Amino acid sequence: MNAGVVKSRYKKADLEKAIKEYREQALPSISTHEGGRSGMLLLNRETGDVLSIGMYESESAAKAFGPKAEKLIESFEKYKEGDSKPTRELYEIAASTQQEARAVVERTINAINAHDLEAAARDSAPDSVLTAPGDMTVKGPQAIKEFNKNWITAFPDAKIETQTVFAQGNQVAIKAQFVGTHDGILKTPMGDVPATHRKLRGDFVELFEVDRGLIKKALLMFDQVQLMTQLGMAPAPPQQAVKSNR
Repeated sequence: MNAGVVKSRYKKADLEKAIKEYREQALPSISTHEGGRSGMLLLNRETGDVLSIGMYESESAAKAFGPKAEKLIESFEKYKEGDSKPTRELYEIAASTQQEARAVVERTINAINAHDLEAAARDSAPDSVLTAPGDMTVKGPQAIKEFNKNWITAFPDAKIETQTVFAQGNQVAIKAQFVGTHDGILKTPMGDVPATHRKLRGDFVELFEVDRGLIKKALLMFDQVQLMTQLGMAPAPPQQAVKSNR
């Protein structure tokens, strides 16, 4: 990730106006920019010193925001204290809490996709806890490994297709699909489900908490009805009637 940083000093009497305009103009501009992630305004009220920081997925995205940044800098000239002209500087984010948290989660998903469950277990903290539908609570790396093994055994070609990853601090959220063919026994809190040889494409969301480079907590959420319906264990919902003008 990369950041664009603008240093300036505002008139103390105009700080609230500047903050309001930053919320209404700068933040939407960053969030709607392709590759833009987030923005923030750091403020020292005693001196009027400010730092505007925009976060971007890549260096190219940060550079592409340059023309927009110049227009924003010009629009904030009216709040500036002194004659110096603020300039925008680009930085590579070499290390951050959210960057490290995202990396360990993505590494774990890659290990599961490679069916290397021992590698995935090494990214779990000794006191890690996984909670899942069916009132399941799994504690410790090896128990979590067995939980994952159950799914790999039931779906030998299992793969996680990640659609969205969001990281904030030491928290990571993913939206993804579990894809595979049910060619083995799936153990569930309600009993074993024999192989149906059906294809599954199940939506799920998982929330992670990372502590010192290891996953400490994971909350897995998926639709059990969708799972059982796709495996032919529950009736499909009725199709909504299509209205015709004929």
